[in-house]
Amino acid sequence: MKRNKEQSTIFTFIFVCISCVLFLSFAEGIIRNPSGPQRLVFFRGMGDFFADFFNVLRYIAGRDPYFDKNVRYGQMGGLPIGALILYPFSKLDNFSMMTLQETWNSKMGLMSAFLFIGFSVFLLFSALNKIIKKYSISPAVLISLVLSSVCLFSVERGNSVILSAAFISIFICYYDSDNKYERILASISLAFAATMKIYPVLFGFLYFEKKQYRDIFVSAIITIFLAFFPFLFFKRGFANIPRMIELVFQGREMYNFTKSFPRFSVPHLIYKILITYNLSMEEILKIVNLTRIITVLFVFVSIIFSCLIHNKWQNISLLSMVVLFFPVSSGLYCGLYLFPVIIIFFATLDERPEIFNIFTMIVFIIFINPYQIMSKQGVSMNYILVNIALLTLWIVLLIYSGRQIIASKIIFTIKADVTGKIGVVKNLLFQNKRKIYNIK
Repeated sequence: MKRNKEQSTIFTFIFVCISCVLFLSFAEGIIRNPSGPQRLVFFRGMGDFFADFFNVLRYIAGRDPYFDKNVRYGQMGGLPIGALILYPFSKLDNFSMMTLQETWNSKMGLMSAFLFIGFSVFLLFSALNKIIKKYSISPAVLISLVLSSVCLFSVERGNSVILSAAFISIFICYYDSDNKYERILASISLAFAATMKIYPVLFGFLYFEKKQYRDIFVSAIITIFLAFFPFLFFKRGFANIPRMIELVFQGREMYNFTKSFPRFSVPHLIYKILITYNLSMEEILKIVNLTRIITVLFVFVSIIFSCLIHNKWQNISLLSMVVLFFPVSSGLYCGLYLFPVIIIFFATLDERPEIFNIFTMIVFIIFINPYQIMSKQGVSMNYILVNIALLTLWIVLLIYSGRQIIASKIIFTIKADVTGKIGVVKNLLFQNKRKIYNIK
């Protein structure tokens, strides 16, 4: 235990120091040249300022978000709970009559953005701090997360994914608690996260490892309620559902593998690599389609492994990779779902070989790095490097987990075989004793 504490302190210290150096390098660059490449840590260099917040206010102001005249191709393709949460802010100004650029001049609009984002960030880091206290590790790791590119990117977007990540952090902290009220809180949190962003529902597979079927049922009931009840608040009620589904499929078409924006995507990563070679679009498409199949296979295997492995960090890590890489449109802000993985990593170092821990920490450093590394063409390479690093970690996790599962099955078989043979020997000895007693 003492050795693990010392190891955790050393790794945390190195991690925080490197992250601070990277942030200072980023800060120096953006102060020296505010219009320079370091501005690309934000989406489109802040050319789409707070758009994920203000656009939603524009759509929901008339209580008809799925059919609003401002809704563009591929937008509002989600359940209405997020819109319902933001609806009170839409009443602070005449957002329905504004363009995105005009919302930037609304003082009440900017204040509402600061309040919503501030509350979301506060809830997220309060939940992360609960995980830190549960595992008794240094809260200094929060410094690295606050200064990370993912946090900066997410705050600038104003996306409700921050709230979703906060609920997932609460769920991860309490889903296996001995206290039934904390488990209920975890079930409610999972339901909110799932109805806000859909894919976090996959974290529910954490229940299967310990066969928490009652908690699955409770969370499912709450999720169904939160998914459908908010439709009744908006115009058209349940008639919005077909339109919502239509917008979901439009979004899938909009965010195809050729569209370049900071996100987690194996097909997009392969496409970005292949276009540097002299290949036709038909050849690229064949390879990209193959990577889609491989991604689905990875997703399936990860979910199965998460139900079989009796290691919390590995289970959460595998499911986090699924939530990052499975959706077609997984923006860089979805990296917030990895924050609990990073925290629990430092609390469980003794569970893994040191070389594995060093490799994983390097991946996390690449992941949080805010300093923009530019290509010769003046394009930021950070999210491409992050994709490569996390994809490599995902592959290593699958191999490492697979070996553990095979080893545990072999050990179980050997134990069962030995136990069976011992039982046979004991039975023979007992029978021989009875024979000898009868002869006497």
